[in-house]
Amino acid sequence: MDGKHKQAGAGPRVRGVWRSMVPVGVATMIAFGIAGFVDLVHARQNADDDERAAKPAAESQSTEPRRFVGVQRDGAALVVRDLRTGGDIGVPVAAPPGRRFQRIAPSGPGKYVVASYASHRITFQRLDLDKEGRPKGLADIPRAVVPGVSAAWSQMAVHPDGDRIAYVTYQGMTPQVQVVSAKTGQRKMWRTSSPARVSSLSWAGDTLNFLYTPVRPGAAKTAAQMRALDTTGRSGDLRASTPVLKLPSGTGAALSSRDGRTVVAGLTARGQLSLQTYTVQTRQPGKVLWEQSGATSRLVRIVRDHTGKHLLAFGADGRLYADGAPPLREADLIDVAW
Repeated sequence: MDGKHKQAGAGPRVRGVWRSMVPVGVATMIAFGIAGFVDLVHARQNADDDERAAKPAAESQSTEPRRFVGVQRDGAALVVRDLRTGGDIGVPVAAPPGRRFQRIAPSGPGKYVVASYASHRITFQRLDLDKEGRPKGLADIPRAVVPGVSAAWSQMAVHPDGDRIAYVTYQGMTPQVQVVSAKTGQRKMWRTSSPARVSSLSWAGDTLNFLYTPVRPGAAKTAAQMRALDTTGRSGDLRASTPVLKLPSGTGAALSSRDGRTVVAGLTARGQLSLQTYTVQTRQPGKVLWEQSGATSRLVRIVRDHTGKHLLAFGADGRLYADGAPPLREADLIDVAW
């Protein structure tokens, strides 16, 4: 704005001087030249502004995942598939001899941690993809071992630091939340004596958030509660976790934000599936991220990609929902990540 004022004020003085020294036609040409230069500068500024405005959108599109990795239902292999078509990318990755894959979680761009199970022991491997999304290989994480039973309800979450791995094992219907270091193998465990389901693990700093749903045979379904566990404390009773948010009936899965301030809940009601945000401080519903009609099954997982900007939802019927993409039917998978 200051530049415009200076040019406007300078114009009369410039023209006054040149009129006394050169013909009027020459002065007019100079005046048009100055105006043309100013227009050129403004056009360049506008182009720069448009380029800066378009850049975030282009970056968002370039960082949106185009593929996902799934665990086959029989645990025999991992598959990489195209998010839009469901077609395989590369060849399946076989499970280690004598073991079966159970769960998978992202640990970085094109990087994943996979849990495999045999003989009451859960071990972990790292899976890397190349630039085209094809599997490059599977490498053991030798120090990370979790004892216990990996059941159908077991779930896993990898901390953004790539070191801490949280895994839920079961003794009958009672869960144990275990956190193991990939670097040192050090392990902590929190357990409860009450039948319950612990699901939807997500990290927010040193806090592990999860859905806690009591299981009472013959009783009506109980609403799930998001709870928070400070993993810097000692091993002990799972009741050391604190209530964060009570979610409505129909919630199958949830995911805490990385700062712990918001929760995304996957709700199924009257044939409609929706992702609904909640603010932890006010405990009130916020924005509905998306809705999908014709849903016949609850969600079992909500997974974010390594950037934290995109969400993937997985239903108990094998349907896969991603940002803006038509649902895929992946009934041969038991777990997914992207």
